[in-house]
Amino acid sequence: MSGPDRPIPLENRVEARRWLLIVEEDIDVAAAAASLTRLGASAYHVQQAAEKLIKALLVLAGEPFRRTHDLDDLAARLLPVYPQFAAQAETVRHLSVWGIAYRYPGLEDAPEPLPELDELSRMIDMLTEFAAAARCLIDATPTN
Repeated sequence: MSGPDRPIPLENRVEARRWLLIVEEDIDVAAAAASLTRLGASAYHVQQAAEKLIKALLVLAGEPFRRTHDLDDLAARLLPVYPQFAAQAETVRHLSVWGIAYRYPGLEDAPEPLPELDELSRMIDMLTEFAAAARCLIDATPTN
């Protein structure tokens, strides 16, 4: 499996696991909100899970990233280190707007339409699988 071309320090693995715990919580909250048909809240937590999941992998690899919610930027940073996650990164690139559109009223001239429940469900399922793959990578990573 692709990854950094240098040994990963134990502290990177520990920090990546801390990020992953929050990812799993965001996925759970997104699923719960979707089940209540709170689509905006679900979309927000889907975006948050995607953002933190990519950041967890960047932390694992020791790759710096700026404080951002821009999934396009984060995905671009992820792909050189973990190209095996290209499909997942491409799937979440467009979700940055979900992090603000439903949490801050009046920021746009025309409100962002809410995602459909089936789109949210697909994203939640994909992120659940992506998080499981990340957990395997984090746990399998040899430390120095």
